[in-house]
Amino acid sequence: MAQTTEHVDVLIIGAGLSGIGAAAHLVRECPGKRYTVLESRGAIGGTWDLFRYPGIRSDSDMYTFGYAFKPWTEPKAISDGASIKRYIEETADEYGISNQIRFHHRVLSARWSTADAYWTVTAERTDTGESLVITASWIIGATGYYNYEQGYKPAFEGEDRFKGQIVHPQHWPEDLDYEGKRVVVIGSGATAVTLVPNLAEKAAHVTMLQRTPTYIASVPAVDPLANVLRRALPATVAYPVLRWKNLLNLNLKYTLSRSKPDMVRAKIRKDTIKLLPAGYDVDTHFNPPYNPWDQRLCAVPDGDLFTTLRNGQASIVTGGIRTFTETGIELESGEHLPTDIIVTATGLNLRWLGGMTLSVDDETINIGERFAYKGMMISGVPNLNMVSGYTNNSWTLKADLVSRYTCHLLKHLDANEYVSATPLTPVGEIASPFLDLDAGYIRRGVGEMAKQGSRVPWRLHQNYIKDIRLFSTRRLEDGSMSFQGRQPGGELSVNALNDGLHALATRTIEVNGRQVRYRDEGEGVPVVLVHGIGRSLEDWIEQHELLADKGLRVLSVDLAGYGESEPLGEAYSLPELARFLEAFLDAVGVTEPAHLVGNSLGGAVAMQLAARSPERVRSLVLANSAGFGREVALPVRMMSVRPLGKLLLSKPSTASARRLELSLFNDPQLVTDERVNLGFRLASRQHGSWVFLDTAAALGTFRGTREEWRKELMDNLTASRVPTLVIWGEEDKIFPFAHLAAAADQLPHAITHAFRDTGHMPQIERAPEFAKLITGFWNGTPARVASHSNSAG
Repeated sequence: MAQTTEHVDVLIIGAGLSGIGAAAHLVRECPGKRYTVLESRGAIGGTWDLFRYPGIRSDSDMYTFGYAFKPWTEPKAISDGASIKRYIEETADEYGISNQIRFHHRVLSARWSTADAYWTVTAERTDTGESLVITASWIIGATGYYNYEQGYKPAFEGEDRFKGQIVHPQHWPEDLDYEGKRVVVIGSGATAVTLVPNLAEKAAHVTMLQRTPTYIASVPAVDPLANVLRRALPATVAYPVLRWKNLLNLNLKYTLSRSKPDMVRAKIRKDTIKLLPAGYDVDTHFNPPYNPWDQRLCAVPDGDLFTTLRNGQASIVTGGIRTFTETGIELESGEHLPTDIIVTATGLNLRWLGGMTLSVDDETINIGERFAYKGMMISGVPNLNMVSGYTNNSWTLKADLVSRYTCHLLKHLDANEYVSATPLTPVGEIASPFLDLDAGYIRRGVGEMAKQGSRVPWRLHQNYIKDIRLFSTRRLEDGSMSFQGRQPGGELSVNALNDGLHALATRTIEVNGRQVRYRDEGEGVPVVLVHGIGRSLEDWIEQHELLADKGLRVLSVDLAGYGESEPLGEAYSLPELARFLEAFLDAVGVTEPAHLVGNSLGGAVAMQLAARSPERVRSLVLANSAGFGREVALPVRMMSVRPLGKLLLSKPSTASARRLELSLFNDPQLVTDERVNLGFRLASRQHGSWVFLDTAAALGTFRGTREEWRKELMDNLTASRVPTLVIWGEEDKIFPFAHLAAAADQLPHAITHAFRDTGHMPQIERAPEFAKLITGFWNGTPARVASHSNSAG
């Protein structure tokens, strides 16, 4: 039985270009992390160690295919496999990674435990057959995208009759003797166009047999600008210049291919004709039936394939295969190609995460049914990322972005005492294939790949410039990622932030794929208490206690993105928050009409829900509610300027922030750190700031209430005749007392009530009177409280 050997902070699977790059980023960005690299093979290099066929090379320039942090200094931009492998090995040695690699370790499975907040990984020694178990807080899957053990090889009729050798490039025999022999290479992709000129150096003749042509372009093996810059500038300066020059050049070509395919097709055709012998049948052999970059374009260094064709050392045949014969291949046209060796350069088999199985809390994960978050994580799977690259540019450009972003996520977890980060399963997304190339290997394996959606972060750009912004670290908590604390009461727990203010019996429930915190006490007619902007359900502590024995089911909830509830994935608006509140009612089983009680923003959300679904609302109680007028306090207006608002939220001790705290209550004795600073401390978290500011912008009260939505909202509420009580504190410094008169005018059917010597939160400042007032309203009996009221309609 396998024994657990150790625990690491980060487990990296794969020691190829991606894995060594991920480890180097980890060493650079998170030097204190303990990590191990597991590699199923016996050497560093991945693809560049596996493939040994003649001429193996990159089809991307090394200034973009190399790591951002390690300049490529060799002369050739399109480099051979041995040089790339050496570059990866040098990187591993420079960053001390080589000593952290365990070779001959194939990962079989990984099981996540939410209770323990770590992965349990089972691996097998490929050299001894032994099993071992490692636990890890985070897994980086740097396994590439294809099956290392078996390439794709279709079944050919008559294959068993062929008396020569059949070879797949993925398993090239070291002793294969092709000198002076006839060779047929089946295929037209990057491997085939690399093999043909290299085999032709020794073979009697090489035929590239293709079913369908491919776009092929000649590129310089040596970048002439590189030599100039390297002589004039240090490598650390010249390298990024070359990197940007090349990636922008390729990005421009790709963009033109998608927007003006006919123009690009004509340009490629013209260039191809120049490189081939006069009269060559270009339209048969170099005219694909699809547009440029529907499949990846093949690059040949210094036009070596075309040179070989001009010299007569090789030829291209386009057609389907009928059968293999004893001496060669018979085509559907009837033509026979005699050959001694057949090379089946027919492609790869896709495989994600090296074929390992994943489970989360004993639920097996089918990756093909999940969505990919930023192309690097899997929806519903915590603390695991894949290193992925581009299909239309150099792989490493995106791999570097992914690895750096992973390091920032790890630092964010540590800084906030989180233990896990989980992409939330998107709601309402239309799934499309992860990769949008129409290549055969993608069509064959698309069902095993995670899907992409229609919008970020689920939509893949395949664009480095856009991805720089997508992988910005300014909004790690973007509403599509859930972060969990160490335990209930950890960093994410408002109870811990309260510093012992109250020990609340709160719960969490999933609402539209988001974890939402709420409080649910008592039985009877449902009452739902909704807090204001930048606040949390703690604003209703007194009302829970006062209403507990009234034969009511009292619920309070952290609106999405506030308190401990996870944010919405989409932009904030009152309709979205109202939809969230309605979905919350469904989730907690509130099916009968409920009394909605909202303070500030909560009042506006409650009104929106009542207008949207009046059948769900028994009555409305609006306490100092947003939505009735333009006038707001100066500190609140300052919050609407995003840079200033972000500064104020991040520094609640500033004078403006303090003035906003004091604005909440008329009684200064209530302005305590425990009560008031709670909302600001929650809002100062990374997602809290933008949720606060996005909500403010959507609400419109920070720059003046939006008249159109307000009038429509009030008309709908008046038409619905939902019983409504509007309450105001006469000393409210957030929304002035004049708003109460505006409310009476806009909602003529409403009852209004004012509390003297009371500020913005009467449910706290006048808690007993507030509870007595609203229960009397619900019971249809006027409450006798020390203030004045008015019944209109």
